[in-house]
Amino acid sequence: MKILVVSDVTAFALTDIYAGYIHAMSQLKIPFEVFSWHRERRRLADDTCWHIFHSEALLKCKEFTHVFFIGGLSIPQFLLESFYHVKTITIATEDPHTWTPQEPKLQNIDYYFTNERSIARCGLYKNVYYCPTAGSTQECSKLPLDALEDRYKSDILFLGAMYPNRRKLLESIIPFVKKHKLTMKICGHVQYMPKNSPLWEYVFDSRTIPHMETVKYYNGAKVVLNILRDIHWNPRTRNQKNPLKGQFPAESLNPRAYEVPLCQAFMLLEDTRPEAREIYGKDEVGFFSDEDSLRRQLRYYLIGKGNGLRDEMAFRAYKKAAEALTYNHRMLLIRDILEKPPV
Repeated sequence: MKILVVSDVTAFALTDIYAGYIHAMSQLKIPFEVFSWHRERRRLADDTCWHIFHSEALLKCKEFTHVFFIGGLSIPQFLLESFYHVKTITIATEDPHTWTPQEPKLQNIDYYFTNERSIARCGLYKNVYYCPTAGSTQECSKLPLDALEDRYKSDILFLGAMYPNRRKLLESIIPFVKKHKLTMKICGHVQYMPKNSPLWEYVFDSRTIPHMETVKYYNGAKVVLNILRDIHWNPRTRNQKNPLKGQFPAESLNPRAYEVPLCQAFMLLEDTRPEAREIYGKDEVGFFSDEDSLRRQLRYYLIGKGNGLRDEMAFRAYKKAAEALTYNHRMLLIRDILEKPPV
């Protein structure tokens, strides 16, 4: 087995996952090389990038057995049709959101690993497998609080893109934050937030946050909010509805659900998807499902009896993530499937 790992086209969205799998292959001693499409396209046109990549993938002297696409949404169909003896692998990390445009490509993908279990379990596709997202023990770690700059410290942190469901929940806790004089920081993509939202007062960093700084923000927060994405919304359509939603329900978690515990930071996790309570217990993370339960949990863990429980819970969640929920574990799963003889 020798794998050519291909990054996603974007320079930020999936690079953490790309780095996680590269590190996992290194540790597991799986032979691989990389093609960093997100870097190459800074200096070359996309068509040129694909031409160079395709030639490299099929070079006889390289002896690649598999091409390993992170994301895979932007792979042209004509490329998938022309890998011949080299097997193709897609690591889909944003299903069910990206499933609709991916499904027609399945006939030319040998192994499709989806992060959404409802897709993998439907039984309709022989080449679709369930592989959840994960965290990297190389990228995520606990940092001494006194070594962090004040800019990374907060009582409540939300880091991510501002979908409508997230905005609604965050706006609902503003009176609580003000009443108890708490610091709340919002970091990440907020360009779609209405100008009249009261959350602008709490927007601290609206850049694409580099992963090294993401880890610092997690470490500096007393509570990290993990609000799962709204899969029904798309800001780029006229009616802002998501045409890529597909027919499958969202049951699975995002990478943040694993990265926050690996930083030994305390997480409040939205439990509106079944996997939340199947993966973590109430002695490892706090759960909420709506505005009322979010306010109750913040009160309990910041100014109530749960104030002294956060560190213990975060450590339990860390142990669970480190022992079973890293990219090393996901890559072992993938390797086992790739090594199975064809049926």
